[in-house]
Amino acid sequence: MNKKFCRTVLAIVIVLVACAQSFALEKVGTTSMQLLKLPLGVRGLGMANAFVAAAEGAESVWWNPGALTTVEKNHVQIAQINLPADIQCNALSYARPWGKYGAMSVHVINLFTNDMPVRTWEAPEGTGEYFNAYDFVIGGSYAQRLTDKFSLGGNLRYLRSGLENESYDGFSVDLGTVYHTGLRSLVLGMAIQNLGPEVKYSGQFADYREAGLNSEPVPGMENFEGASLPTMFRLGVSFDMLQMLEVEHNESHSTLFAIEMDHPNDNKERLNFGGEYGYQETLFLRAGGKFGYDEESFSLGFGLRFDVMNEYTLDFDYGYAHWGRITSAGDGFMDQPHRFAVAFAW
Repeated sequence: MNKKFCRTVLAIVIVLVACAQSFALEKVGTTSMQLLKLPLGVRGLGMANAFVAAAEGAESVWWNPGALTTVEKNHVQIAQINLPADIQCNALSYARPWGKYGAMSVHVINLFTNDMPVRTWEAPEGTGEYFNAYDFVIGGSYAQRLTDKFSLGGNLRYLRSGLENESYDGFSVDLGTVYHTGLRSLVLGMAIQNLGPEVKYSGQFADYREAGLNSEPVPGMENFEGASLPTMFRLGVSFDMLQMLEVEHNESHSTLFAIEMDHPNDNKERLNFGGEYGYQETLFLRAGGKFGYDEESFSLGFGLRFDVMNEYTLDFDYGYAHWGRITSAGDGFMDQPHRFAVAFAW
């Protein structure tokens, strides 16, 4: 069994690496609504985003809506994300089981910047006015267990983005599946995210590109161009390492391991590895590595779970993603790309 499992995992890794290296076309900066690319699930981020086959609970809506069928109680999670350039992002998801009809969820995401000074050709130091930018998403999810091993789910989202006086609206769809192979704890997960039509800002903008270098350039007025959504295809596996290797161990210990290949429509393929060690379903330590990224390289995280009156559970999760040159050691602690989440199940 051990040899068979090792060969299976090795074959999966080879296939994923080959896929990740076979496509090198980069189309960075060609998509809209970058909020949809953020890893909003803090537990999954601690495992380097290798979570499409390991997602559980209310966090599933961020990784694979097909995993919503793991929800056994009402479950709500609130996440707060720090980003460079004083950008903040908050996410809330609520999920509940729906008996024989499966499971459902609603979720909200809000990203916003601090006020920034308006600068023009005539007033490069600022006009005294300020503007900001924001992205807002609200969505609903549904998942159903089609067999005892196979689940299917989806997200439907309304999107809105604003920049000063301009804005656009749109919608997106996610689809995800989870397959429990029956080979001990081996799970396959697949999701395609952010399917939807192009979006573009309404109105026009002042185009100085052809205005020349005169002291008082006269810009032309141009319409905004449309851009596609950042579609992502995820494929991965997860398993408990000790169970798969048939190693005798105390049930107080768990060793989740996951591998995932991501195929974005605006960048090259990426490969993620992550693991989580759990002790007595109370303390969780997470780490993972990323390959194929320009700056990101590894992630770390931990989680704490508290039983309340043997009926409710309270979870606290922390995650850190290393972004290389995007953040520096000289920045303050809260300027680093930290993620925090609190979840409650009842």
